Amino acid sequence: MEVLERWAGAAPAGRALDLGSGDGGIALWLGRQGFVVDAVEVDRGKTRRLSNVRRGLPVVVHSVDLREFPLVPGTYSLIVASSILHFLRPTELWPLADRLEAALMAQGLLIAEALTVDDPEAVERLASGEPQIEPNTFSTSGPEGVIHFFEADELRRVFGNLEVLEYQENRRLAPDSPRGYRSGATFVGRRTE
Repeated sequence: MEVLERWAGAAPAGRALDLGSGDGGIALWLGRQGFVVDAVEVDRGKTRRLSNVRRGLPVVVHSVDLREFPLVPGTYSLIVASSILHFLRPTELWPLADRLEAALMAQGLLIAEALTVDDPEAVERLASGEPQIEPNTFSTSGPEGVIHFFEADELRRVFGNLEVLEYQENRRLAPDSPRGYRSGATFVGRRTE
């Protein structure tokens, strides 16, 4: 949320897209900042709760798999993909990235966060001999496990057509995780054309 708070003001006024909106924290915050928000979440229980709490805010809730959400070119001034991209296979990720880049309006921003290969969950899988990419478990009830951990600099390469405004890979405290931290990458990019 810190990255979003730092960069949201640099996006043009208009529509925002929150992919994998979950409990709606980001979508609601964006609505309070004056964006008209499309909140996309596959979990119907979460979309029902978000529909109830969004009252009075310009947040439209879409109960659909993000891979099936229609992205109209040049629509969004801001797209947020926070902790959702690692639930996609690379074969799904790259085409979606192209569609997301095209859905940005000129000077629009994309903010993405994803888990990286040095995350404790990825390290444990490697140590156990379990493959990184599992069968797709994304379902109508939501993702049931990380499918793809991002390699160093991979998130930046996925959105390679955007001007990089910020990119970092780091660890953050996560007291509820087995090792007390999670490792991830954060990307902020702008469509310049």
